[in-house]
Amino acid sequence: MGLLTGLKVLEIGEHISAPYAAANFVRLGAEVVKIETARGDVSRGYGPYPNARRDKEQSALFLAHNHGKKSILLDLNTSAGQGNLKAMIPHFDLVVENQKLGFFNDRSLGFDEVNTINPSLIWVSILPFGETGPYSNYLADDLILFHMSGNAHGMIGPVEDPNLEPPIRAGGYQSHMVAGLTASTAAMIANYRRLNTGEGCRIVVSELNAMITMAISGIANTAFDHPPPTRQLSKVEGSSIGGMVSAIGGVLKCNDGYVAISPREDAQWERWLEILGNPSWSKDEKFISREGRQNNVSELWDRLTEWSSPKSKFDIAKWGQEKRIPCFPVNTIQDLLVDEHLEAREFFVEIAHTKAGNLLHPGLAYKLSNAELPKGMISAPELGQHTEEILGRYAKNE
Repeated sequence: MGLLTGLKVLEIGEHISAPYAAANFVRLGAEVVKIETARGDVSRGYGPYPNARRDKEQSALFLAHNHGKKSILLDLNTSAGQGNLKAMIPHFDLVVENQKLGFFNDRSLGFDEVNTINPSLIWVSILPFGETGPYSNYLADDLILFHMSGNAHGMIGPVEDPNLEPPIRAGGYQSHMVAGLTASTAAMIANYRRLNTGEGCRIVVSELNAMITMAISGIANTAFDHPPPTRQLSKVEGSSIGGMVSAIGGVLKCNDGYVAISPREDAQWERWLEILGNPSWSKDEKFISREGRQNNVSELWDRLTEWSSPKSKFDIAKWGQEKRIPCFPVNTIQDLLVDEHLEAREFFVEIAHTKAGNLLHPGLAYKLSNAELPKGMISAPELGQHTEEILGRYAKNE
């Protein structure tokens, strides 16, 4: 079941970008075979682990990006491993990899070589900086790519002293996941072409380039000769929990976290005051106009916080939405797991693993009106679990 049933994908990657790209095909019904060394995917060693016990078969990071795949052990540094890969290539439609630049060419397994074996093969390479340009031989992780792409400059909002509090990266592995999504999108376009022409191709994804596409607002500001926003708190009108606030919006403290509001238009502000019970201070001359509220934003925000602090972020968000005011809770992960909207959409999927137990995973972010997609998920494989099956099927003559 699934849109990509029959598509065979070979993943020669580890950590985040290539496994995440390949996981997108699994969710649509493709068969994905993952090549690992005896050490295993490096993410098997990252955790977190159930009961905090290190076990390469129970890493939540590995399980999240590798469910539904088949794992085989193959050492591409040996002639036997290289021969097995060449024997497998004719049976696959797509290769996704994130090995170092030159890895496959050094082993006579580059695209030019495999293309003669399977001319319809699509080969997707994910590299930190692509394969051309002055940085092409550099190595990089998410920290490096997030900062080099310009996305870190605005993180954490204004600070007292930008020289002592430098920009930071966002949590997780943003650059690797953006690159993985870019790779799977490009591969689907190439697959559509392959289905129509029978021709394969090589796709090279630069993680840096992919992340720079996320900085479009800053690029637009520069194009319009606008300076980048200052990070110095003294030059900013107001601030709340490290994020910008102004007369048109910000983040309020509640008894269970935070709620974000944005009553930016005068009509929205009037409806917002109805939620507050039309307090007497709102009639003060300095709060009547939007300009006045902006000029007195610190005092305004103190009054709003005094009102919101004993209340629930979910109640305030509901009241704001009912009054057609942009207003939403700042959710924690725990909030998401019990969110009634996500539950109604059956977003989280429970996957049973023989060693890690039952774990909740994010499911598909989309639904299709005219196609059934797999609802259940198969757990991630144990290291080398399918070696005999896959090599016996595709490389038995090697």
